[in-house]
Amino acid sequence: MIAAVSLVGMATAVQAADAVNLTSVSTLSPNFRPQNVPLDYVITPNGYFAASCVHAVNQGEKVHNDGSIEALDGSIRKPAACTLPHFTQSGVRIEANGRIGNPLSSRKPASSYSGWLLTADYVSSSNVGTISANWVVPSNPSSTTNQVDYFFPGLEQNDSSPDSILQPVLGYNAFSGSGVSAWTLSSWNCCYAGSTYYSGPVNTAAGHQIYGIVTATCTSTSTSSTCATITTKDQTSGASTTFTTSPYGALTWVFGGTLEAYNISSCSLLPASGSVSYTSIVVKNMSGTTLSNPWSADNIIGSSGPACGYGISTTNSSVTLDY
Repeated sequence: MIAAVSLVGMATAVQAADAVNLTSVSTLSPNFRPQNVPLDYVITPNGYFAASCVHAVNQGEKVHNDGSIEALDGSIRKPAACTLPHFTQSGVRIEANGRIGNPLSSRKPASSYSGWLLTADYVSSSNVGTISANWVVPSNPSSTTNQVDYFFPGLEQNDSSPDSILQPVLGYNAFSGSGVSAWTLSSWNCCYAGSTYYSGPVNTAAGHQIYGIVTATCTSTSTSSTCATITTKDQTSGASTTFTTSPYGALTWVFGGTLEAYNISSCSLLPASGSVSYTSIVVKNMSGTTLSNPWSADNIIGSSGPACGYGISTTNSSVTLDY
């Protein structure tokens, strides 16, 4: 019994240490970060989190709906509940219980943009069981400072509480503390009870073919088990990262392709290729029927700077994001 307790403690410590490998807010220039975000927080595809609320999941492990993680040998570790707030990309405080803090406490730097830039999405009239997409790792940005660029498709609940988003993610400079290459792959489920879970990172490189897929057998009444799987694969190298999890609700909000970036003060901090295309997008309902995709092209950055020629074009099975 003592040995088991010791192992659980060690596992929890490893998870917290892994989160430190994510790019830290402390590495950012004061002009490039919301000034109310603590310096020891890390950057994720869903905003700024305390490292203790970001949990690494090993290949093939399961995240149960109570936040516990089941290893391949069946042993269970339970990270401590998150009691700290996280912050949106613009610095709005979100309490661990999901309550939104006072927007007036957020101070967004005028000299840079952080957040979702472009996405193509829609809300399905039926529960979604699968989204898959292919895309190519773009060329490196012509300038590298402390920016983080994320590219992903994904599934989410629509106006549901609790809420989570399941994402196969390509990131540039996302794990700057880990010593891995600039481009990495990881799979994410965020942000139930203030915590976020990820697997990976896996190294990749410009020009590699990427495949991301989220599958779910969950309905609104069957979310107590690990009924969803997130896989992010480098088809060029064969490397991939996968874990199973609970989405905490039926998935109806579909994202065919998204560009999210942090600390973008000039266009040179985005990949130099100028566009990313998500192709062969397949969305299926819970019965396995392929759905049509009435994408809504959302230029979220709008007139905010920098002006990088943003544009979105779609077909039923593709999304191209220009910047």
